[in-house]
Amino acid sequence: MTIALAFMATGFVFADKEMIYSLGDSALTFGTGYRKAETYNVALRINDNSLVGARVKAVRVAFPYVEGLSEARAWLSKELPAIKSMKAGEPDIASKSFEVAKGYTEITFDEPYTITADGVYVGYAFKTAKADDESTQTKPVVTTAYTSPDGFYIHSTGTYRTAWRSLYSEAGQLAIQVVLESDSFKDNAVSVTSVDALNVQTGNVSEGTFVIANHGTNGVSAIDYTVSVAGQEYSAQADVSVKSIYGAPYDVKFSLPAIAEKGSYPLTITVTKVNGVANEDAIPSSQAVVNAYVTLPVHRAVLEEYTGTWCGYCPRGFVGLEEMNRLYPDDFIAISYHDGDPMQVIGSSDYAWNAKVLGSFPGYPAASLDRMHDTDAFCGDGEYYKFGIDKTWKDRADVFAPAAVDIDTRWADDNTLEATAYVAFPISADECPYEVSFVLVEDGMTGDSKDWAQSNYYSGETSWPESMAQFTSGASYVTGLVFNDVFVAWSGKAGIAGSLSAPIVEDVAQRYTYSFKIDEILNSDKAQLVQDKSRLRVIALLLSTQTGEIVNANKVMAGQNTTTGVSRPAVSTAEVVSRVAWYDVQGRRVLLPQHGLYVKVETLADGTRRVQKMLVK
Repeated sequence: MTIALAFMATGFVFADKEMIYSLGDSALTFGTGYRKAETYNVALRINDNSLVGARVKAVRVAFPYVEGLSEARAWLSKELPAIKSMKAGEPDIASKSFEVAKGYTEITFDEPYTITADGVYVGYAFKTAKADDESTQTKPVVTTAYTSPDGFYIHSTGTYRTAWRSLYSEAGQLAIQVVLESDSFKDNAVSVTSVDALNVQTGNVSEGTFVIANHGTNGVSAIDYTVSVAGQEYSAQADVSVKSIYGAPYDVKFSLPAIAEKGSYPLTITVTKVNGVANEDAIPSSQAVVNAYVTLPVHRAVLEEYTGTWCGYCPRGFVGLEEMNRLYPDDFIAISYHDGDPMQVIGSSDYAWNAKVLGSFPGYPAASLDRMHDTDAFCGDGEYYKFGIDKTWKDRADVFAPAAVDIDTRWADDNTLEATAYVAFPISADECPYEVSFVLVEDGMTGDSKDWAQSNYYSGETSWPESMAQFTSGASYVTGLVFNDVFVAWSGKAGIAGSLSAPIVEDVAQRYTYSFKIDEILNSDKAQLVQDKSRLRVIALLLSTQTGEIVNANKVMAGQNTTTGVSRPAVSTAEVVSRVAWYDVQGRRVLLPQHGLYVKVETLADGTRRVQKMLVK
């Protein structure tokens, strides 16, 4: 008691703690902007219940350069300032001018503002002169790669003059650092902001990801957490590296225990300790759904490349496909369509380019993933001069596939390659908006004539990675190349009508067989195209009849079969029925069909299943 009175007598007051609120760090290398003389107003919104009552003390604004920038001011507002006479209106809380300087500048407001339940917009404005060239000094608004729906609002007197616009999904997040103060900030507090929804196979341990955000004044080096799903719970620890910035995110990988029975289960992740002490955050948990299936389809995203030996920029696609086949030999699937060279089979007007989704064919080189996402066969969606198709392909492959695909192939005779696709869906459905398509590609194709020499615009360039050395160190035409994944034949650009039927019965494979006649495969000059039958590979595509999307695929060398888990035997001509099962349209097995629509599943003597939809009268 004496000590407490002494503190009171001397007027001791516990000081407010400071925290930085930011949507990610920036090295001042990312940004956006326009080559116009105009006034920019940019802002983010703080709208977090955990910060109600905290006070905005200052803001740190970043500029990558200062040339041509002037009249800067930082501001706070309850609403985005109204658009008046093509200019943003005045903020309704505070505004303070400051001098433009390269890097971060801290601007302290005259009076701290207390955040309410309605949140607050934090922004800044400045003028820029017109840029005379395409230099890097045309993007004065610094952004980060972190994503948040309230992370980036913009208005400008030229480009976005009619209204405020949210750019968080287009240009990253605004690199503002907001200085907050409060006597209620915790030292060690971590929130679980999201947990990935998971699709898993019964009986298998899986891996997932959850995202944490720092809500404490301390940086975070370690967390303890619990995982709870399907009546199971376990504890684990993870070493992390999270800065002492409010909202700083971090992805944490975790193991999901095996689930025995098919179904949907709630998953809860709870962070119990931060830096070895109890987690002080008010929201330490987050939930997601885990869907457990008996058959879990592996999504093999398909990269379709459009190229030609005459195309000087196409070598990067050649290298991109080679690198991806090296990195993902089992799951990466590529189809390389050639135009204007000895490997051409069809012209651009016959390509399976999904114009409804991707727009008109852009010319060469071009590439798309699953006919739904146009990309670059080397750079992917990343930076030019850098190999990035691996990440872009992986992002696409992580999308849940509605069915698993397996393939059996056999040589019916020396000239006939027979391919059978088996498609198994993990979920029953009344409709089947899918069809099968087959593509035949060949590896190891090469030639000695000048038409086989690859035009090369990369000769002498130094900005590309080592994987491009064959071309950066090569001549303007590179000879002796061996071309892989070359398109030589298909069943058609669309799916085969009637190749699959409704209703879908879960975990019951449907099959369809297609034959290629090798001597009928000719290039555009009507010359025999196939060079080596042993280097042929069959690709089975599962296509959506609604969007044209390739929803899954598989590949196998001619004469072999895949073994990825679809329950089916090798191809056989046996037609003796050994067992019959009936299912209603909901996928439930019935002893005997009554009046109505049913699915008849016949199991042949060799184990092959034959699925038919039948109307019983």
